[in-house]
Amino acid sequence: MKDFNQKIIIITGAASGMGRSMAIQLAQQGATVLISDVNLARLNETRKIIEDNKGKCKTYLVDVGIREQIDTFAEQVLSEYKYIDVLINNAGIAIGEATLMEIPLTDFERLININMWGVINHTRAFLDVLVSRPEAAIVNTSSVFGLMGIPSQIPYCVSKFAVRGFTDSLRLELSGTNVAVTCVHPGGIDTNIVANGIHYKNKEEIVKVFHEKMAITSADKAASIIIRAIQKKSKRVMVGPDAKLIRLLTQLTPGIVDRAILSRKKKLESLTK
Repeated sequence: MKDFNQKIIIITGAASGMGRSMAIQLAQQGATVLISDVNLARLNETRKIIEDNKGKCKTYLVDVGIREQIDTFAEQVLSEYKYIDVLINNAGIAIGEATLMEIPLTDFERLININMWGVINHTRAFLDVLVSRPEAAIVNTSSVFGLMGIPSQIPYCVSKFAVRGFTDSLRLELSGTNVAVTCVHPGGIDTNIVANGIHYKNKEEIVKVFHEKMAITSADKAASIIIRAIQKKSKRVMVGPDAKLIRLLTQLTPGIVDRAILSRKKKLESLTK
């Protein structure tokens, strides 16, 4: 999909970060962006930026962790616009450092509902109309944590491995159709996902500081990389130099990756004592 002019594009989690940046950039390229989030105030900020630059945008208050809200959202969109051309499943939440038994099951389920079921339910809601288009795309956001397991990050890794498996399987299932399917694996991106996450045992500030050191790619740069991947119909895209390195190391030297992960764990443990 080389041209986004006149395309109708859904972007979830567009109140900030990569979602906001993708919405702004795609609107600048002539797309009508239909953006959703649970934070309506920040979502309206995104809309204002787009409209101030003569772009086309509409906002929707949607909790992607609740299937009924996704179904209502899909009904509203298809009633007004009849179709969409691109679905970008970007919304997600994070959990701070915590062991499996420290994490309340309700929080684990909430994260899975947003990060995994949100992707699946949006895809099911719009798949029929996407298949009917002459050219369409589905873009699902996994993570580098969908490439490797991380101690004290079990729910997040579970969700992102699931998104990766779902996306790769869907891509093969849709082979021969006009729908391109792309899996996105961001590395350290400068967004609010950690700040807005769920944290335990007063670890929030330490985790934020650690994330800031690792966030080497801006949201704007990440959005540009993802948009180019849509244009190229890429099967998967590593966002940031760290993501590219992690992918290579997990394939070639998994033992070294495990040692690096355990070293990270020890550093975090020492900071929180």
